[in-house]
Amino acid sequence: MDTKRLILYVVAILVVGPLAFVLVTHQAPPMSTGSGPSVYVSNSFGGGNVQVFASFCAGKVQLTQGAARVNDACFTGEANIVACSDITSANPVRCEPSTGTLTVEGHANDNIAFARMK
Repeated sequence: MDTKRLILYVVAILVVGPLAFVLVTHQAPPMSTGSGPSVYVSNSFGGGNVQVFASFCAGKVQLTQGAARVNDACFTGEANIVACSDITSANPVRCEPSTGTLTVEGHANDNIAFARMK
């Protein structure tokens, strides 16, 4: 009887223990907050799984008489870092983020590519 009980305990420790650990530590992927990528990491005895859920805020806009405004909730304020580039010709571009908008200034009717980095 003691041998059967010992085997039962060993099986419980080796099978049920890791299964319970995986069930307790597993979490659903986070929702994106719009302020950057969400990262979800899970690990259960061996390999790991990393998932990155990116929140993209990028696009193209055509200037009208040297100016354009992009309205998007992904722009959360003046602290945003935005990269802008004139994709029509080698002309300077000015981009200014604010809450809900990106103001773009450049040359004539050029096309401007933009991406919010942070």
